[in-house]
Amino acid sequence: MPDIPDLYMPILYGGAGFVGFVSCFFGYKLFKGMVIAVMALVGAIGLAWAGFTFGEQPVIWSIGGLILGAILGGTLALSFYSLAVATIAALFVATSLLPWVQGYEILVQWGIIGGACLIAALLATALTNFMIQLASSMLGALLLVHCGMFFAYGQTVHRAVQEEGDWVLYLDLDLQTAGIALGLGLLGFLIQRKAAK
Repeated sequence: MPDIPDLYMPILYGGAGFVGFVSCFFGYKLFKGMVIAVMALVGAIGLAWAGFTFGEQPVIWSIGGLILGAILGGTLALSFYSLAVATIAALFVATSLLPWVQGYEILVQWGIIGGACLIAALLATALTNFMIQLASSMLGALLLVHCGMFFAYGQTVHRAVQEEGDWVLYLDLDLQTAGIALGLGLLGFLIQRKAAK
């Protein structure tokens, strides 16, 4: 996996900060577009990875996977709105729990995160508006904190490491940083609740 050139890092984190700000404080009003974008991104990354890993010509297959994945993810988000809401809630819960479960064995981590994601997905479909506001504000706050750490300290909270021939993505997010993201997310949530009334 090639490293992202240093030149692109400010653009990448600047974009993440902008998306985080919009999601944190205005996510409810822009949710449908955000769901389409997130699902397109997830689909694009998933199929690009599959194309890069299993394709005969990795670059061509990964570009094709990127485009096809974005189309499939966006189409699914439009066609299956409840499923998309559940997926966004599950992504938020998985990202939020990760710093707290990293000390456990991998099977325990999967069990905790999987169970929490299932509960979040079920709750999200039952309490759609509430969960849209909560999930979009928390996800946006996490992106804002990532962006702030990069521009303030030059630190990235994630790193890709090659282990036994496979690439593993580590999220190096300590409890203090996660707490700041949680507080910022709650502020965004309260602003969105007030704006929705």
